[in-house]
Amino acid sequence: MDKQVIITNGVGTLDLINGTYSVTANVNGYDNTSVDPSSLTITDGVNSYDITISATGVLTLHVSEDGTSSGTPVVGATFVRTDASGNEYGSAITSDSNGDAVFNNVPYSQTDAPVIYYKQTASDGNHEFDSTVQNTTLTTSTSTVEVENLLGATRTINLTDANYQNLPIGSATLTLSNN
Repeated sequence: MDKQVIITNGVGTLDLINGTYSVTANVNGYDNTSVDPSSLTITDGVNSYDITISATGVLTLHVSEDGTSSGTPVVGATFVRTDASGNEYGSAITSDSNGDAVFNNVPYSQTDAPVIYYKQTASDGNHEFDSTVQNTTLTTSTSTVEVENLLGATRTINLTDANYQNLPIGSATLTLSNN
């Protein structure tokens, strides 16, 4: 007899008796043949079982100074997958010399594609970035999202003598380190 487990936010419950079950999946946006394990043995005293499934889509985040495909690429921008609340999952990815940061193995579907959440966690130290959670969907196996990282604004730093009000220092070098 087939038993169906309805999964919501990664979790489902079902009353099962001991035995071995074949596992198949119907998960929109994922490779249903990749369900692992494909056979599950339910035993006394064990009430939680982990199953994984893989996706095969590729999401490229193209990072440039103006957020366009032809803009000056930003090298060293980092991103991480998240959920809608911003909880981080997996390893960070970093934009390469072309400004491309590539998430492999993301879900895609022509219809009702699952939402993919991500956020930028850093840039190269010379560019501003938006660290809020962003999202997209893939309706094809590969997709590119343009991301803007503006150059930092020009700032004026005034250095004056602490003992003689408003007396400018003629020549100096200051080092500002980002904490």
